[in-house]
Amino acid sequence: MPQNQRFLTVKQTAEFLGFTEKYIRKLVFLKKIPYFKPLGGKILFDQEELEKLVRDSRVPSNSELAEKASALLNGGAK
Repeated sequence: MPQNQRFLTVKQTAEFLGFTEKYIRKLVFLKKIPYFKPLGGKILFDQEELEKLVRDSRVPSNSELAEKASALLNGGAK
């Protein structure tokens, strides 16, 4: 896929995220993933939105959680 391509098809999105096309379509059906359907046609995804979705779903490590808990217990919550 070209580097400057902003919108991805279901197939390209599946490859980009490492899922099957079937699973991407399920996420669309459940409205768990943002998508576009211009004029009722092909389903498209904004690559920047997909990247943000991945970044926003980061799970902190145990050490990060312990650090945050310690800060909260010591009254220095961020």
